[in-house]
Amino acid sequence: MFRHDSFQTSSDSSGTLIPSQKSRSPLPSPGVGRAVDNSFLDMEESDADSAYRYSDDIPILQRDESFFDKPAKVAGVTFDDLVDRLLGQNMSRADNNFSDIFLCLYRKFASPGELFAAILNRLERIADDKNTHYLTRTATQLRIITVVAKWVTTYPGDFASPSTRGKLDNFINTLSGDPVFAAAAQEMRAQLQLRVVDDDDTGWARTDADVEIETAAASESAPNSPVRRKTEPKTDFEAQMDDMQIQEEVGEDVERKESHVESSTEGRSASPTQSLSPSFHTVEDYEREAATMIPKATLPLTKFRYHIFMDTSEDDFADEMTRIDWVMFSSIRLRDLVRHVSLPLEQKEKCKSLANVERMIYHFNHIAKWVANMILMRDKAKHRAVMLEKFMNIALKLRRLNNYNGLASVLAGINGSAIHRLSQTRALVPADVQKNFAKMVILMGTQKSHFAYRLAWENSSLPRIPFIPLHRRDLVSAEEGSRTFVGAKGERINWKKFEVLSEVILPIMKSQVVPYPNLRQHDIARELILDCRMPVDDEVGVFSIRLSALTNIL
Repeated sequence: MFRHDSFQTSSDSSGTLIPSQKSRSPLPSPGVGRAVDNSFLDMEESDADSAYRYSDDIPILQRDESFFDKPAKVAGVTFDDLVDRLLGQNMSRADNNFSDIFLCLYRKFASPGELFAAILNRLERIADDKNTHYLTRTATQLRIITVVAKWVTTYPGDFASPSTRGKLDNFINTLSGDPVFAAAAQEMRAQLQLRVVDDDDTGWARTDADVEIETAAASESAPNSPVRRKTEPKTDFEAQMDDMQIQEEVGEDVERKESHVESSTEGRSASPTQSLSPSFHTVEDYEREAATMIPKATLPLTKFRYHIFMDTSEDDFADEMTRIDWVMFSSIRLRDLVRHVSLPLEQKEKCKSLANVERMIYHFNHIAKWVANMILMRDKAKHRAVMLEKFMNIALKLRRLNNYNGLASVLAGINGSAIHRLSQTRALVPADVQKNFAKMVILMGTQKSHFAYRLAWENSSLPRIPFIPLHRRDLVSAEEGSRTFVGAKGERINWKKFEVLSEVILPIMKSQVVPYPNLRQHDIARELILDCRMPVDDEVGVFSIRLSALTNIL
């Protein structure tokens, strides 16, 4: 969590340790994929004999031998260590990123009930600590409660289990009586009333049901342990919680009954957008809108469609393609994206929450196929050249909108085998248009592991839409490259793996926060993008398009 500057030393004639004038090599920054200039050589990587040299006149017992007696590094970290860092004081941007990635991915090694119990345990220890000043205790409690509020707001589905939900309700009721914590309690209660639904636990290593089964088995094997817990004196935090429950029992019961009636009548489909900023939508809203963007294949590709397409401006097509991509991108939960690359095929079919990821992948292939079929709609090269030029200009506008997913799908359609071999058609496209299009091809090229795209993606301003297939491939490599649990008995967590995953997830997570401000729906462009009827096979598509053109002529 903290970095200490370490340097090599040597001794002078009097035995005093002095810095050695050896070269220094840079260390990676604790941030994601960045390096710092003012860094020093790691002591652990230097030779022990050259790190410290003692004069013979210093007694052996006075020498600091702790460096030579360092224990070997233990692979992985414990769950308690990760929770301590989650609840600790943020000292850098890396600490802020840690909380985001931990709350997103902790379900791969712990259940919501286990995490919430660990947080409550630390709050109880703080309340029992009488040696700490009241203001310091309150500040620490407020920092931990802020983490809980962030967790509930971002992932309310983690509290769908009745046992964990009950503990959180009691926790919120306690906070409501304190003016310092009342605002956080109100926000958490609103999220629980409006957005908690049963999440699909497929693919997670730990669930609340697993913990309840283990707890029941442990209580049966040790029948005296519940009695001992009952006879133990309550901590100050538990006593405070009981007092608050007695004081507010009547009012809270009425409030819970009213909220239960409202939530039961609304259901998931009635999740309001007022829970967030008015300019934003919830993930549920994006899901419902993305479900309406399934291609219908009702409009045949005829000369009439060709003229409609040519009469529609390139800006309208670029805006509508970006709007569709943004809705589908915002409907994806990052946890589902991680599960999509880690689950085997048979579990993917059972997991219903992966539909949003599948929809966006299908839409990418649909756009590539649609571009190729639109260009092949006409037989003559001069007509195809005009269509090809229009799509090249659309690709340039998608790049200016930072819609890399839409740009890559258009390039996939133009550079496919069916279009790439049309040399006469390409020769009719103006040279300046082809030059600008060649830049887009280089940008999205595969050279040096998509180096040009990765550099552009890192330096692109928000809003932006990532090239999903590439980031999905990166997640596959990170997921399959190492194990989640390490140690002799698999009791420790390989957090190095999650740091690699965070390099892919965090930029996507930050991109979902800022939407495009002025994208409005273009009905004509939307109809041509989603509703054109296209064959599955390329060769069959070319034959059917030519056949329909001959039919219209006759």
